[in-house]
Amino acid sequence: MTAIVGSTRQHHTAIADPVERAVEIGKKLNGLPNVAKDLRELRQETVLELRTAGWSYGQIGEALGLHRHRVQQIAEGRTGKSKRPAAGDASK
Repeated sequence: MTAIVGSTRQHHTAIADPVERAVEIGKKLNGLPNVAKDLRELRQETVLELRTAGWSYGQIGEALGLHRHRVQQIAEGRTGKSKRPAAGDASK
């Protein structure tokens, strides 16, 4: 990720016109949610590939530095973000 940010920084600082530079940076920022979604899906596919190859959630978790329960959540496509309403929030 550091390499990606570094190359992006080099690309954008090379744009001499500050308005053009700001517009290009804005385009990149607007695309970040899509990048994160794509990376989550790719990670899920990779975990499922390891499961198909016979790896347990525990083995995958150990290799990735994650708890086995988190690996299972990733395999199921759960992001870890709670969908439950906050305590005392009767509007939902």
